Amino acid sequence: MLMFILLLSSFISYESMRSIYQNVIDESGISFQLLFNSVFDIAFLVVFGTVAGFAIKRWFDKGFGLVINRDGIIDNSGIVPSGTILWSEVEEINTSKIIFSDCVQVKVHHPQKFILREGNLFNRVWMWLENRRSGSPVNISSSGLQIKFKELFSIVQQQYLSSQVETRTLDLRREKDEILEEKNELLDSINYAKRIQTALLPSHALIEQKLGESFILFLPKDIVSGDFYWAETVNEWMFFAVCDCTGHGVPGALISIVCNNALNRAVKEYGIIRPSEILDKVAELMLESLGMNHEVKDGMDASVCAFNKNTRELYWAGANLPLWIARETAFYELLEFKPDKQPIGEVENRYTYHNHKIEIKKGDILYLFSDGYADQFGGGHEKKLTRKKFKELLMEQRGKSLADQHTNLLSFHTTYKGTIDQIDDILVMGIRIEH
Repeated sequence: MLMFILLLSSFISYESMRSIYQNVIDESGISFQLLFNSVFDIAFLVVFGTVAGFAIKRWFDKGFGLVINRDGIIDNSGIVPSGTILWSEVEEINTSKIIFSDCVQVKVHHPQKFILREGNLFNRVWMWLENRRSGSPVNISSSGLQIKFKELFSIVQQQYLSSQVETRTLDLRREKDEILEEKNELLDSINYAKRIQTALLPSHALIEQKLGESFILFLPKDIVSGDFYWAETVNEWMFFAVCDCTGHGVPGALISIVCNNALNRAVKEYGIIRPSEILDKVAELMLESLGMNHEVKDGMDASVCAFNKNTRELYWAGANLPLWIARETAFYELLEFKPDKQPIGEVENRYTYHNHKIEIKKGDILYLFSDGYADQFGGGHEKKLTRKKFKELLMEQRGKSLADQHTNLLSFHTTYKGTIDQIDDILVMGIRIEH
C-alpha cells in the first residue's frame, strides 16, 4: 500500500511539476487560464509531494510495527499508526476492511480523543475519515506485519478479553475489600453495643449475692440480644425476671433497653411490688415510649418473680413465659405455672395480668427461660427440641449443682444443634431457694 501511494504521489507530483514548467516557458504570455492551471498544479504538487514524503518516511521506518501486552496496544503499523491504546479505553474488537486489506477494528470509548491528539494534519484527516466510514479511528492491518490476519485478530481479541477478566477480577477484589471493611466497621459497632448491653445486665456475682446459688445460660444469636435478664432489690424484696423482646440482634437489643428501663422504673420510681402490676406498668411505659404513633408494634414476653427474703413469700406473673419449679418431695417433680397469653406491648382488648402467690420450700429450684432453647432445631433430624424435651432434660439434672446444670444444658444445646444455625436468642435462669 505504501508502495502504491508512493508511486501514485510521485507520478502526480512529477506531472504537476512538468505542467508548471511548461506554463513558465510558455511564450504566449500570461492569461487567466494559465494562472489558474499553475495554481492548481502547485496545490497538487504540495499535497501529493507531502504524501510522497510521508510514504517515504514510513517506508524507511525500521521501528517496531505493533506491540500487544497486558496494558494495551502500541500501534506503529499501517499508513497512519494509532499510537498507544489502553485496554481500558477499548469498547469492542471487530474486523473491518481498508481498500483491499483486512483490519482489526479497535472500537474505543472516545474516538474524538484519538483523532484530536494527532498533531499531523494528514493523520488526523485519515483517522476522521476512518471513524466516519467504519465507526472507529483505530484500524490495524496485518499488511506489512509478519503475521497472518486471523492470528493477529485472535491475539488482540484474547489479550482484550484477558484484560477484561483481569479488570473485573481487580474490581471484584476491590469490592470485596470494601465490603469486608464495612463489615468490620459494623461488627465493631455491634460489639461495642454488646459491651453497653452487658453493662446494663446484672452480673452473675451480684445475682448470687442477692439470690443465692444460681446459673444463667445466655447465648445471643447475633452478638447482641433481644433476650435479657433482670434483677433488683428494694428493701426486703428481691425481684428477678427473664424477658424476651421482639426479634433478636440489634432491633431486639434496642427494644430490650427500653424494657429494662421500664422494669427499673416500675419498682424504683413507682414502688410496685406485685409482679402482675409490674407487668401492667411496664406495658404502659412501653406504649409511652414506643407506641404513641402506632408505628412500632414490638413488645416483650416476660416471667417476673418477687421474693420477700424475710417472709419467704414468692409472687410471680408471666406474659407468655411460664415458671417451672423443681421440687424434691417423695419423688422429684417439675411444677409448671402457666402465664397469661398476652405479650407486653400494644394489643387489642388488653386485660390486667394475673398475680400468683406460690408457696416455696427449701431447696426448690426456679427455672425462668425464653423460647430460644426449646425452639432450637437439630438432633440429627432437624426437629425442634420442644418444651416437653426441655422439661425432661431439666428433670435429668436432679441432684446436680446449678453450675453443673449450666454446663450440661450448654453441652446438650451444642450437641443437639450440631451444624444448624442457632435460630433465636437463648436465655435460661436457674435459682435455688436455700433459706
